[in-house]
Amino acid sequence: MLAAALLAACAATEGGGGPAAPIPPASGPEALAARLPAEAAGLRRGSDTALSDPLPGREVAYATANRQAAAFVQVLRPAAPLPDGPASAAAQAEYARWKDAATGQASRNRRLAVVREAEVAGLFRCAMLEGSYGRQPVESTVCVGAAGGQLLRLRVSMPRREPAAADAQAFVREVAAALRR
Repeated sequence: MLAAALLAACAATEGGGGPAAPIPPASGPEALAARLPAEAAGLRRGSDTALSDPLPGREVAYATANRQAAAFVQVLRPAAPLPDGPASAAAQAEYARWKDAATGQASRNRRLAVVREAEVAGLFRCAMLEGSYGRQPVESTVCVGAAGGQLLRLRVSMPRREPAAADAQAFVREVAAALRR
């Protein structure tokens, strides 16, 4: 009963719209990566690459037509299948590690800081970051969650300007919706 309450709480978050049906277990990262959309929020799917570090899996690249915004989704095979969403200990630990890696590499030429954190679409815990690469103001969104037993990492990055080159939150929501199909 506690697990059901936690899943319902995760689904009722930003972009969640209420409880969502669990995502059927994938036979592995390849099967789940195959569910990712050809396009999401104006970012088009690109290369699909095998990964071995930090875990075995797949990375699917995305970019806008003009390459002003870039993204990727990583589908990783954890040691044991994970429940959907960002609430498992493994997903929480990876979120903390990955957020720290994104913000902890500050140098004279690269700085990023967390401006907001939120759960998105019931599958991801995300940190919205702002900073600069040299003189270029940038924004980035890093997310971690789980679906179909697999660990998910996602990142969207672009120059910071008005209007934005892409809608990172819409990208995350559309990826989550595709994984639920």
